[in-house]
Amino acid sequence: MTIEHLPTWLLETGDVIRVRHEHDSRCGDCLARWDTDAVVTARPAAVGGRVVVSWAAVSRAPGGRARAIGVSVFGPDEQVLRVSRGWRAGLAASLARAAELDH
Repeated sequence: MTIEHLPTWLLETGDVIRVRHEHDSRCGDCLARWDTDAVVTARPAAVGGRVVVSWAAVSRAPGGRARAIGVSVFGPDEQVLRVSRGWRAGLAASLARAAELDH
């Protein structure tokens, strides 16, 4: 499968997406911009006119945790970079569980 941009609401559990964080002085978890590939752990949800995507990642930028879970919020027309699809839902659940154990 090729890397593609698509609307966030078309994502499915198990899709692998590129997650990017721009440094924000109000964010205490990181001091720099980072990006990583992450597995979508739940179907995107519409909340207050926005699209919320839950994800789990195995690696993070230098200085970060070995595994991370997170939530990204997108506008209704924003697109996301899908790296691949077809990962088994069990793998997504395993990554999410492993990330929870790190906390």
